[in-house]
Amino acid sequence: MHELRKIRWIIDRAAVVDTIVAFANAIDAQDWQKLRSHLAKEIDIDYSEFRGETPRRVTAEEYIKQRVEGLAGLRTLHVSTNHEVTIKRDAAKCKSVYRIYRLDPDRESGQNRLDTGGNYFHSLIQTDRHWLITGIKQTVVIVSGNTQVHGALRDTSR
Repeated sequence: MHELRKIRWIIDRAAVVDTIVAFANAIDAQDWQKLRSHLAKEIDIDYSEFRGETPRRVTAEEYIKQRVEGLAGLRTLHVSTNHEVTIKRDAAKCKSVYRIYRLDPDRESGQNRLDTGGNYFHSLIQTDRHWLITGIKQTVVIVSGNTQVHGALRDTSR
C-alpha cells in the first residue's frame, strides 16, 4: 500500500507542475479560456513586490481581465522551473522559479523589453482529479528593462 501512495504522489506532483506550466503557456498564448480552465472561482493574489498592489482575493474573471489589460499588445514568454511541490490530500503548494520576457513590438529597440525573474508560490486544490490554482504570490529578484512596457506599470502619458 505504501508504494501506491508514492505512485499517487508522483502522479499528483506531475499534474500540479503541468497546471503551473499550462497556466504560464496560456498567458503567453493569450488563450484566456485555457487560462480560466486552470483557475479556481476565486484566487488569492499577491503581486505587491512587482505591481505595488495590496494582496487580495479576486474572481478568476477579474484576474483574467487584469492580464488582458496589462498584456495588451505585448508578446511574452514565461519560463517556469525548479518546482518544489508539497501535497496534503486535495491541496498542494508549489514554489517555482520564473523568468518572464515581455516585448512591446510598437516601441523602439532598447525601450521595448521588460524582463523579470524571481519566485512564484502557487496554491492549488484538486477537484475530480484536476488541479486548480487558488493562490498566486510573486516575488521579484530581477527587473531589467523598461517598466513602461507592462500595462499595469505604465503611466498614462505614454
